[in-house]
Parts: sequence; structure tokens; C-alpha cells
Amino acid sequence: MRHPPRQGERDAAMDTDYLVIGAGSAGCAVAARLAESGARVTLLEAGPRDRHPWIHIPAGMIKLLQNQKLVNWGYVTEPEKGSNDREIRWPRGRTLGGSSSINGMLYVRGNPADFDIWAQMGCRGWSYDEVLPFFRRSETYRQGGDPEYRGQDGPLQVEDYRTILPLTHRFIEAAQQAGHPFRRDLNGKEQEGVGYSQMTRIGRWRGSTARTYLAAAKGKVRVETEAQVARLLFDGRRCTGAEFRQRGTLRIIRAAREVIVSGGAVNSPHLLQLSGIGPADHLRALGIEVLQDMPAVGANLQDHYVSRVQHRVRDMLSTNQLARGVRLAGEVAKFFTRGNGALTFGVTTAQVFARSREGLASPDLQLLFTPASYAAGKFGVLESAPGMTCAICPVKPDSRGSVMAKSPDPFDRPAIRPNYLAARSDQDLLARGIRMVREIFAQPAIARYSVEEILPGPGAASDDELLAFNRQYGTTIYHPVGTCRMGEDPAAVVDSRLRVRGIAGLRVADASVMPTLTTGNTNAPTIMIGEKAAAMILEDAAA
Repeated sequence: MRHPPRQGERDAAMDTDYLVIGAGSAGCAVAARLAESGARVTLLEAGPRDRHPWIHIPAGMIKLLQNQKLVNWGYVTEPEKGSNDREIRWPRGRTLGGSSSINGMLYVRGNPADFDIWAQMGCRGWSYDEVLPFFRRSETYRQGGDPEYRGQDGPLQVEDYRTILPLTHRFIEAAQQAGHPFRRDLNGKEQEGVGYSQMTRIGRWRGSTARTYLAAAKGKVRVETEAQVARLLFDGRRCTGAEFRQRGTLRIIRAAREVIVSGGAVNSPHLLQLSGIGPADHLRALGIEVLQDMPAVGANLQDHYVSRVQHRVRDMLSTNQLARGVRLAGEVAKFFTRGNGALTFGVTTAQVFARSREGLASPDLQLLFTPASYAAGKFGVLESAPGMTCAICPVKPDSRGSVMAKSPDPFDRPAIRPNYLAARSDQDLLARGIRMVREIFAQPAIARYSVEEILPGPGAASDDELLAFNRQYGTTIYHPVGTCRMGEDPAAVVDSRLRVRGIAGLRVADASVMPTLTTGNTNAPTIMIGEKAAAMILEDAAA
């Protein structure tokens, strides 16, 4: 049997037309766009309001990613062989804006081929030509972007870096020397090549979906914070609302039209499982009554597992030097007086999208450069000596993992098993990526500023040596997707209109619906999913 029902207090004033669960990258977009129609929209967020100052200062994201308790779900993976039995931290945003309030602020749409592949897999309406209008609708980018591809009046403010250290220019030059063409706009017509990063900011401040979408819908969306959903409610096979805990009290809210789950790749499948939608045998073993046997809920987990090449630097300024003493004081002053400097930095200043071999239709590697170096195995902990780092990200991993409930208690954490490096193809591609970065760092434009490679170091040259390094020092780049896969086949969790199969009145709209990872960071495509979800919901309501 399901765990004993808890007594939730019904608040008639809480009833709504649309209930959106999760105020993250997609959830804020869904709620704001639905509210534009004049419908009553309620948005539930498990975390607090986004008032912590580190959220809004771009460089503060290092503090937010390191602190497992600060506006952060603080997830960790199960120890697995592929990552040397380590627990790996999986920070996910737990505040208004979700992970868009704690991430590195990179704006990367992905490759057009990503979405054409989704369409070929049976996701009707999700080809690149069909999703491009929603990317454009979501953003404002006015720094030289082609208006055929870039939006001019959307809620999300996208900007180029305001301050770029010379090391980044040298990396851009070195990548061209290594054969990678320069791209003025990596989110424009051509992605493959090297270019400068773009960020989601509002002036000098972070531009989360809470500070963009929700701010634009102020007064139109009812927002309830510190409201963690325990289970979905049903009338037969129709979802009618949710029970949630808010500041120690269990409450019930009913949705007259639809419930949209936007909890992300961890929380969305977990909530479905707790509500009786998932692998029947697993749910029964936990004592959860099965409403819909759906083996794919929590399966198909994909994430970008990265390794890093680091160099000690000479005769060139790096972020390491700006983060201490008098120089740090100067950067603080720049931020508050001029709106530029090191405190406006995100996580990566330049990127390369490249194919590791001939015959590929699109890039299979993303290389992410930053003019800083970190303590071994501790991303975000800056070394005292100057350095530079390039992360290697195989963008289309073949390894698949899972997110599964451990108990019927909705406030217990699920088991996260990414299954990193299980596929031999992922092991080989990561090694090829390290060699590609080494080739770039060997070019004249940047080699003269390198003292030595400190990670992996000259002792890691063979495939076996690089695999050992990657197992020990590789980590997530915070892009989990796929656990409520979209498609028209019987195994899909949601259909092409994001409706949960077999259940009326329930959709999922977040990164969990992606059938495969996109080529690059996932925040921008997740926001696009929110935009498209809202449009489909309103279309269906009008039909």
C-alpha cells in the first residue's frame, strides 16, 4: 500500500486554473506565459525567495555551487565504479529561479542538429526550425546578433562578457591556430568553432528566470515559496492538484485546468514516482500504490561529465590574482561603480565546439576555457598561483543512469546513479578531448604564457592513464536531463505536447523531457521548453 495519507488542509483560496510545480528555469517561464492569458496561475517553489546576495552577483555562483545548503538541494550521487566510487556533488537550485539562480550563467542554445534529432526520434514539433521561434521569443540580445536567429525583445537578457582578461583572447587566437574557425556568435547560424561566451545577466547582475520572467509577470502569478510538494492528487486518472508542505503545515491546492511539473531531472521523476507513476515493481517494493506502470520514469538519465586540463601561467593576469587582497578590493569597487570587472565573471569566458573525427554531422565536444585554475578535484576553489583551465565535455554521452525513489517518504532524497563513463565511447571521447585541448595549449599564441601542465600532467598520456585520471578527477558540469523522456513511442513518459501518458491534466515541462542532451549547457534549451510548453497548453485550452 501507499504510505499512510497525510492530512492536508484545503485552502479554497489556493485553488487555481494552472498549478506549476517548481520555480526554476522552465517553471518560471511556463507560469509567466500562462499568466499572460489572464488565467489564474499558482507557482510552488520548495525553496525560499531569491534574496541571498550571492545569487545576484555573478561571481557569487562559486559560493552557491560550493555550499550544499545555501539555496541548494545539495544532492550527491551514489558511489559508482565509473567515478572511482566517489560521491559527486550535484547542486540544484532551491530558490526562486531554481538552477538559473545558482548556475554559471552561460547562454548556450545547442546545435540545430540536436533538435532535428529529437524530431527524427518522434518528438513532433521539436525540430530546430520549430523551436527557433521560442528561443528568439525568450531572449533579448542586441550585441551584433543576426535577428533571424536572435531575439530582440524577450524577458531573458543575454549579454557578452563585460570584462575579458587577455588570457581569453590568447586562447581564442590559439584555438584558431589549431584549426578551429572563429564564430562571432556561437548561438547564431554556425555553432562549430571558437567564440566568446554569452551570459544571462541584467546589467551587472545575474538574470535568472525569477528576475526576468517572474518579474515581468509580477502581480499576475501567485508565488508560494518554502512549499515542497509531497504528492500529486488525482480523481481517477486525472491529476487535480497537489499536497505540499509549507513552513511545517501540509496544504492542498486544486487545479481546475492542468498541473505542470517543472522540478527538473531529479525532482520531476521523483515526484511522479511518489505519486504512483513509475516502474510498478519498484514502487510496490517501496509500498507505493501504482497508478500508472511507467518503467521509463527516472530512467534515461544523462549528464555532461567533464575533465579539466590546467596550466600554471606566467607573465599574464588570471582570475586567481584578482580574487585576493588589494586587487579584490579594486574589483569590488569596479563592480559597484562601473558595473564591470571580475565580479561580473561567470564560469567560462570562451568555448570551442568541435568534431573529434571526420564523418560526424555536428560537434561532439565542447571545450570551456576560463582564465583561472582550481585546487585538484575542487572546482571553484581557486589556487593562489595564477593558472588557466579548459574543461572537456563530451556533449552526447552514450552512458545512461537513473533517478529512483528510495522510500515512500516524499522528503527523503532519491538515489541518483549517473553511470558515468559506463560506455567505452564516452571514455575514448574524453581522452580525445584532452588531446585536443593540449593541441590548443601548444599553439604559439598561448604556449608562451604556460609554465607547465599541472593537470592531468605529463604522466598521463596513454588511454589507460587518461581514463584513470578521468575516473578520479572528472565531475559533473550540472546538466542532468532525460528522466521523463518525451516521445510518441509507448516507452516515453510524456508525448510531444509534454502530456504524461495515460494521465489527464498533467504535463512535465523541464530538462527531464529531453530525449537526448543538447550540445552545450542546458539552461537556454530548458527555458525554451518552458516557452513552448506554455504555448502548447494555451493552444490546447483554446481548441
